[in-house]
Amino acid sequence: MNISNYFKPKTMIYTGKHVKTPTSIKHYAYDGQNLKINSDFKSNKDLKNYIQIVGLSNVEEIAIIKEHYNIDSLILEDVFNVNQRNKIEVVDNSLFGVFHVEYLENDYVKEDYMSLLMIENTIITFHETEPIFLKPLESLFNEHKELREKSIDYLLFQILDIITDNHLDVFDELDTAIAIFEAEILETKDVEQEDVYLVRKNMLKLKNNVTPIFEQLDKILFKNQTLFNPSNKLYYEDLKDHLQRLDGRINQSREVMRNLLDLHMNNQSTKMNKIMATLTLFSAIFIPLSFLTGFFGMNFIHFGILAYNQAVLIFSIMCFVIAVSMVLFFKKKKWF
Repeated sequence: MNISNYFKPKTMIYTGKHVKTPTSIKHYAYDGQNLKINSDFKSNKDLKNYIQIVGLSNVEEIAIIKEHYNIDSLILEDVFNVNQRNKIEVVDNSLFGVFHVEYLENDYVKEDYMSLLMIENTIITFHETEPIFLKPLESLFNEHKELREKSIDYLLFQILDIITDNHLDVFDELDTAIAIFEAEILETKDVEQEDVYLVRKNMLKLKNNVTPIFEQLDKILFKNQTLFNPSNKLYYEDLKDHLQRLDGRINQSREVMRNLLDLHMNNQSTKMNKIMATLTLFSAIFIPLSFLTGFFGMNFIHFGILAYNQAVLIFSIMCFVIAVSMVLFFKKKKWF
């Protein structure tokens, strides 16, 4: 890769890792009575259009879309730069968004990238790989007549709603894991710290994917009324409500995770303190015994008590009494 070209404005270079994924196009042209599916960019002015582009490595093939739609090269540059932050912005009466999507597949959290452009009566989405999370759109086009009858921004609502539903599923999975950690910490006083870290990391990713979309969508709906049909306002208000509640629940769960980590560290510290206290008490018991052993073990020539027949028994009883007395004293002081 030529670094000088990489930094040149309006240069379209794919920055992802799915370079072997072939480019494919799925074009839904529809209205209340018609639904046509083909594999080209050609726009039908009499119909609404949804174009799904999968595979971004073939930049030249995708760039042909500029011949059919008035798309700024800076937007296409952002499309191919898959390391963009999550955002929704309005450019020249068109809407452009970048989304890092999380969804569940076989109980595992998967990540995907999508950029979206809404222009006139057309929505175009760009994907690195087949967007599994958008599979519900196929049945919606076939069965949900309201989708085909309403304006194009209703399709945008459906896409954002599907993404939000997937994020809710991911959150429920992470929240369940947090509840398990909480039960383990309260019952066994121990938990795998690595597992807690991974859940906390995934929760932070989810936070970064949800909060910017909620905040920016709220601003766009407030400032750019012309992009959205007034009849669809209630749907977007409902979507905003879902995003706001999800954002609040994520913040709450992150606070719980922080408290659980603090509790876990306190448990580990308390456990270590108890171990050290036990070792210290045993050391304290043997200090006088070690002194007596050293005292009576000195090699003095005249040490009359050592010649006494019951000296060993008396010494043993004395050591036992001292040890028991110290244990009882420590017990009375509640030091263990």
